[in-house]
Amino acid sequence: MSVVNRMQGRGRLFVLSVTSALRGIRDNLRTVVWQPFALSLGLDMQQVGTLESLSDLTKLLLEPAFGVISDALGRKRLLILRETVALGALLLILSARSWQYLFMAMILIGVSNSLVSVWSTLVAESAPAGRLGFVYSVMGACYTGAGLMGTLGAGYLADAYGYGAVYTVATIIAFMSLALVWLKLPETRNEAPTRVDWRKTLTSYVRALNPPRELRGFYVAMGLDLVAFGMGMRLLSGMLNAGYGYTPWMIALYATAMTLTQAAAQIPLGRLADRFGYGKFMAISQFTACIALGLMIVSKDLVVVIAASLLFGVANAFWMPAEQAWIAANVDPKQRAQAIGSFSTFRGLLGLPAPIIGGILFDAYGFDVPMLMNLIIAFIDGVIILAWVKDRPRR
Repeated sequence: MSVVNRMQGRGRLFVLSVTSALRGIRDNLRTVVWQPFALSLGLDMQQVGTLESLSDLTKLLLEPAFGVISDALGRKRLLILRETVALGALLLILSARSWQYLFMAMILIGVSNSLVSVWSTLVAESAPAGRLGFVYSVMGACYTGAGLMGTLGAGYLADAYGYGAVYTVATIIAFMSLALVWLKLPETRNEAPTRVDWRKTLTSYVRALNPPRELRGFYVAMGLDLVAFGMGMRLLSGMLNAGYGYTPWMIALYATAMTLTQAAAQIPLGRLADRFGYGKFMAISQFTACIALGLMIVSKDLVVVIAASLLFGVANAFWMPAEQAWIAANVDPKQRAQAIGSFSTFRGLLGLPAPIIGGILFDAYGFDVPMLMNLIIAFIDGVIILAWVKDRPRR
């Protein structure tokens, strides 16, 4: 029986890995040229930042409720919904002729992102005991590794054939991802579906704003992270395009550098995070990112930006599996989707205005000010993580 269970577990992880890879290609195709595309329709960086925050707001409004619903009904049907709305968003962007199309597309992207806690829960429920960091790092490596094709492909297609070609390919990949989730993704919630407690669903927003005492340090630290990088790195492609004439291909080059080192480092660092502690790895990530941000402030030359992006990819590799594994390991497994959704909502509320602020700062003062704010807050956050985020015995 143990051999059968191992085979089933490997088969499940294979499906999850392929799904992550398809999403990586799809998302990178969309995001690499998204901000330059929005600017090409006549928007400024403040408006681009506002659309980014609109997506975040939609995610915040829905994620706690989806966590409760998932704990009652299961994971798979909500993940099918996630893929469906992502496909719809790409169709809107593909046909966009004005900001109104982008407005609706970003709402749908927010809906899709609001279901990320359900995905994280399914991955956690598929992981062997004591290997959460490793399994999350495998999913991250598949996402970022396959995303290299999307990153380079977006730059080449946009320069050679226009933005429409990028979003046509992304739409095809999104359809493939939807088909795989629908046909092959396993349901990991073993209990029979139960009635959704709608009162609990509605009060999930209150619980998100009042986290358990033992998790509050983690919540605050993760919220500061979103504030920092929301006003700086999140707007990087648009700021370099608007301020320094970066083309889609140049953006693809530095994005590929970031993705490459993240994909290469994520699995070995995920193994080490399981061994040495998730909190330490998140702090290392913040201090490493500060060095990368400093390089970009000093010079916007493509070679320097690529070098900084290589380093930033390492920072991401330290961060991603450690953050996901910490929260998954420190909440009640029976309410994991709800807990992850509440955490994400609390974090997102703190970071909600960050892209708008970053866009305003860029329009008023240029590239260096929002990036310097990113660096300062990230450094402070690294110190807070060392002081407040402690690893607890694993469940």
